[in-house]
Amino acid sequence: MAKCYHRAVWSLLKDLYSPSLLKRNRVEASGIERLPAPPFILMADHANALDPYVLGSFSRNPIRYMANIEGVHPLKALLAELVGAYPRRKGASDLAALRATFELSRSGDAIGLFPEGDRSWDGSSSAIKAGAGKLARRLGVPLVLARQKGNYLAHPRWASRLRRGSWSVDFLVYDADELGRMGDALADAVIAAALAKNEIKDAQREPRRFECEASAEGIGRLIWRCPVCGKADSIIGRGNEIRCLRCGSRWEIDANCRVRALNVPLSLHAAEIADLKDWHDWQVATLPELADATDRGGSRLRSEGVVLSRRYGAEARRVGRGLLYLKGSGAATELVFEGDSGRRVFEASAVRGFVDNFNDFSEFDHRGQRWRLRFGGGNAAKWAYALGGSAIARRPGEAA
Repeated sequence: MAKCYHRAVWSLLKDLYSPSLLKRNRVEASGIERLPAPPFILMADHANALDPYVLGSFSRNPIRYMANIEGVHPLKALLAELVGAYPRRKGASDLAALRATFELSRSGDAIGLFPEGDRSWDGSSSAIKAGAGKLARRLGVPLVLARQKGNYLAHPRWASRLRRGSWSVDFLVYDADELGRMGDALADAVIAAALAKNEIKDAQREPRRFECEASAEGIGRLIWRCPVCGKADSIIGRGNEIRCLRCGSRWEIDANCRVRALNVPLSLHAAEIADLKDWHDWQVATLPELADATDRGGSRLRSEGVVLSRRYGAEARRVGRGLLYLKGSGAATELVFEGDSGRRVFEASAVRGFVDNFNDFSEFDHRGQRWRLRFGGGNAAKWAYALGGSAIARRPGEAA
């Protein structure tokens, strides 16, 4: 699409949408005067679906974001295209997206990307993707780093409700010559250090407070295990209260994700949980324990009512609906699907590029084929950590 159309739509959005967006989220920015004229490359952490719009609101020129458009609602995909977003394949290397980045930069465009690759589930930074520093240096343009605070707590990825609080952005700029004198490893380190955050913990050390009338709603998308009885898939959230359906334990959670026990002593399975970050870290650490099973009946890492489909290009063809669970342990771990169309087994060590798309569906590669899972509102985060982030079935020294 012609650059003039991108600029026209971007200008319209900036005039009509940006003022209300920034006011509603109480966004403040510093370092705006440092922003260079295009071409440049902008990198930021990604913890809120509105990150591209908020950051773009402070630029004098359109930013061409490398974005995962696949699976987005058609109207949102059209809007993304109109403002100049270009596609990349989530969870995997994408040479076409890389070539497009260089072509757009050479044509004088500003490029925007999120080097962690996906939105944060728990408000803490993930490792930046390999080659982020190398890409910035090879482009030969200024590097803009946007350090954000409050974007996660304004609307956590798992949450059903928005929060009221403050969101700040600080822009740092490295000119092309300065960036060129760095090695790739140093450039990676500079990017990682600037974007590093642990927002739930950081907010407790700063006067940053959020409010929400239903802080627990949606919690089942992130939390899958009770720290008192150890039961998996028993957690629900209503209003500001988290409850275990198995043992009846209850907690109160505020909009800053701090947790207070209402009717239970200290956890029987973990150290004291002061906030959602503590809870999430504990349950991720216990994934191998849940997944270590020799048969279907013994596995506690499982999901009912899962729809499995196989991808053929842009088309996803349904295979069946049924039970998804892990079987075995270590390098012998298998991901098993038992549905109305039969049984399929995937070696967990061969699963690559497991990603969750907008809390709607998840996808992964297995021996050259792409597969899609729909959890029907169930917890997808545990599978993202089990098969991707925590790599419970990965062989020693093997990359995800």
